[in-house]
Amino acid sequence: MSNRFYHINLIKKAAALIMGCFFFIACENDLDQIRKMQQQKLSVDEVKGVTSYLSQSGVVKAKLTAPYMLRYFDSVPRVEFPRSLHVDFYDDSTRIKSYLNAKRADYYEQQGRVILRDSVVVISVDGDTLKTDELFWEQNLHKLYTTKDVEIRQRTKTIFGKGFESDEQLKNFKLDSITGILLVGASKFAGN
Repeated sequence: MSNRFYHINLIKKAAALIMGCFFFIACENDLDQIRKMQQQKLSVDEVKGVTSYLSQSGVVKAKLTAPYMLRYFDSVPRVEFPRSLHVDFYDDSTRIKSYLNAKRADYYEQQGRVILRDSVVVISVDGDTLKTDELFWEQNLHKLYTTKDVEIRQRTKTIFGKGFESDEQLKNFKLDSITGILLVGASKFAGN
């Protein structure tokens, strides 16, 4: 009888061992399948001929136009404008108060950050112009800044510098360092 219990216990242990082996085999990760999953591209929306409006409290604040846009849906969702963009900024009466051009831009909606790159130009209606190769726009802070070289053209002078910070209207700006100032007579401004 004890021999019988010994055999039953041995059969139970063998069955548990076999079931455990099947469990481990079923849970085994296929490395090729994991590599394929990692190589798959995440969802990307592609749009041609973009026109988009930004409004706050029912008032149109900006109009963006771009020939091409990519929207990525991954761990850091973003919108890319790889082939240029143009933005008109409006006052409360929907009159243009400034506009912006850049050859490339990345928009991180969750952070409220826009990174403009390559031939960035911002022009206000009174003629003040900012030129740089890279400009960050922190929408939540209503701030523009860069650590790159800048050129600021005003009615009577052109200021060259490095590092720039300003409000969105380019009214209150500061430079980290000024590398030069070129005084321009009123008759030389805007082709007069």
